[in-house]
Amino acid sequence: MRHLATLIAAIVIAPLAWILIAFGQDRSAAAFTAQHAGGLHGADFVRPLQYLAAAGLLLGLIATLRFSPLGALATGVVYTSSFALLLVAPNNVMDLFRHTLSVAGHQADPATPIRTGTTPLLGVLLMVAALSVGRWRRWPRSSGWSSGAAAEEDRPVGIDGLGLTAPSRAAEPEFAARFVSSPDSAASRGSEPSWAMSLRGQAQEPPW
Repeated sequence: MRHLATLIAAIVIAPLAWILIAFGQDRSAAAFTAQHAGGLHGADFVRPLQYLAAAGLLLGLIATLRFSPLGALATGVVYTSSFALLLVAPNNVMDLFRHTLSVAGHQADPATPIRTGTTPLLGVLLMVAALSVGRWRRWPRSSGWSSGAAAEEDRPVGIDGLGLTAPSRAAEPEFAARFVSSPDSAASRGSEPSWAMSLRGQAQEPPW
């Protein structure tokens, strides 16, 4: 669906950008041709700049945005072919653009982009942008990275949230004492460990 939408956008954008380029270049050539008393005037280049900038913006929509390469490829082929066909039938190609464009009292020659070599320049640029297959692919996002990022976002504020480790506490030794209520036999005493026998002897000695 996105390929079809981009192709429809290219059908509208390609001729509109062509017309804007024709008006911009004609007005720019007229500004350079007209010789005023004081030389060139900056006000004469305002309209050409607006036309050419608008054309570049329209072509940039189908050439740089990551929708589909079909629109940029179709526009690039048409633009490049308009100049390449001059090698085969130059008169027939120029006859297709013999009608003058007129908008709001301003006239422009539609063959100007071909005469100035703008169409093959933009056409090749659009085709190169379309054939860069890696640019149209979505960047993969690994599950480990996303889970790690989510874990970082969900971590609470504090020692754990700041990634700090709590100071380790040394384990305190536990002392165990065995108190025997009844005297054991000599055999059982011999089997007991020495530390138990010493504790028992200390417990049986009177405090005085």
